[in-house]
Amino acid sequence: MKKLNTLIVMVAAAAFASAGTIEQANVVDTTPIVDVTTAYSSEKVWRGSDVGQNEAVATVTTDLKLPAEIGLQLSADYSNVDGTATTSDEATDLTAVFSKSVSDYLVSLSYTWYSEGFDQSGDGGAQEVGLSVSKKVGPVNLSLTQYLAVEGDNNAYSELAGAYSSNFNVLPVELDFTAKVGYLVQDSVFTHAEARISTDLPVIEGVVAQPFVAYSTDLGGEFIDNFSGDNFFGGIEFKRSF
Repeated sequence: MKKLNTLIVMVAAAAFASAGTIEQANVVDTTPIVDVTTAYSSEKVWRGSDVGQNEAVATVTTDLKLPAEIGLQLSADYSNVDGTATTSDEATDLTAVFSKSVSDYLVSLSYTWYSEGFDQSGDGGAQEVGLSVSKKVGPVNLSLTQYLAVEGDNNAYSELAGAYSSNFNVLPVELDFTAKVGYLVQDSVFTHAEARISTDLPVIEGVVAQPFVAYSTDLGGEFIDNFSGDNFFGGIEFKRSF
């Protein structure tokens, strides 16, 4: 399985690197944009599995522009939860995402290192590569992502997501709607469906608050054994850009 995953990743990387034809070098603004985010959620629901309560998260994200109109996003994420007896209370994720627009599509290649295994037990780290293709269809931005495990076993988890924003011409704020469905390719089974509603509210200059509510429902498959179910949760994020 690892040989197959490695071959798929190599092919995806080659296709990503060769997408589009570069006729001449362009001047690229390499000034990075840094976002610092802190967040609280009443539940930590990861890929349809409820692995803890009272999640606190701190994230630092840096966006850069590379030559050939390739975007690079680097992020470091630390979270702490009131976990169960079989899950870890703390987790750290490090992610690098390369992205490029090809025609009407945005193609992204990501690599993520987790401080714990995919079962969130804390027993050993996990690593995975993600290949994502997104396109705006009318007012909805659709994306499909396939994850391939490099270290550990994620059962070839994939995710279809959609995002839509509107104030419906009557609301004083714009609402952001997101929905996603998880699927385990190796098991040929859906894991969950999740819907989320949020909005951006300015707090002070440079700081934006984003309260949200979300609902996740079990579709039969389990990404983490015995942790699936129906979960209604909510929280708030605060973001500052530099």
